[in-house]
Amino acid sequence: MAKSNKPSDRLNPRTVNQFGKSQSSFGHLYNNGAIPCKLSHGSVQHRLVWNETPESLSYDPLLVHLEGLVETQHPYNFITREAFIELCEIPGSMDKVLPLLSRLIPPLKLAMMSQNKEVVKGAFSAVQALSNSIKAHLNPHLKFILAPFSKWLNNATTKDLVQSTLQILEENGHKEAYQQIKKKIPTYTSIYG
Repeated sequence: MAKSNKPSDRLNPRTVNQFGKSQSSFGHLYNNGAIPCKLSHGSVQHRLVWNETPESLSYDPLLVHLEGLVETQHPYNFITREAFIELCEIPGSMDKVLPLLSRLIPPLKLAMMSQNKEVVKGAFSAVQALSNSIKAHLNPHLKFILAPFSKWLNNATTKDLVQSTLQILEENGHKEAYQQIKKKIPTYTSIYG
C-alpha cells in the first residue's frame, strides 16, 4: 500500500494497529485474525470469546504461539495467557497437547526467565495449566523448566505462585517429579510429607 499524507489514511483500520507494537509473532497473528478468539471487555473482568468452540480447534498452531507469553502489552498478554489456560482445561486436551509438548517448553522457559514479574506470573500459571492437562507426561521436560524456579522462589511477590506451581507439578508427576524438583530446589518439601 502506498503511503499517503491524507488524514483519513491514518484512521484506516487496515493501516492502524489499534493495540500498538507486539513483542512476538503472536500479536501479528492476532491482529490478522489467525487467533480464533477475541477479548470481551467486561465491567469487572475480561474474558475470551471464541469464534469456534475451543474443543473443535486444532491446537497446532494455537498452543505453539505460546511465545506470546512474553507480551507485556494489553490485550496480547491477557489473550495469550488466558487462551493457553482455557485450551489446557478442556476435557481431553491431553491428546492435543502431548504431540506439541517439545515445542511448548522453550517459550515457557523463556517467559519464566523474563525480568518482568507479570510475564513470569503468566508463565507459572501456564505451567500449572499444562501440568494439570498432561499430568506425569511433563516429567521428562521438567529438567528444562525448573532452573528459573529457584530465582523466583526467593522473590516475595512470586514466592507463593512458584510454591503452588511446584506442588502441582509434584501432585501430577508423583515421585519422579518430586525427585527432579528436589535436585533443582533442595529446600523444597514434599506435599506428601
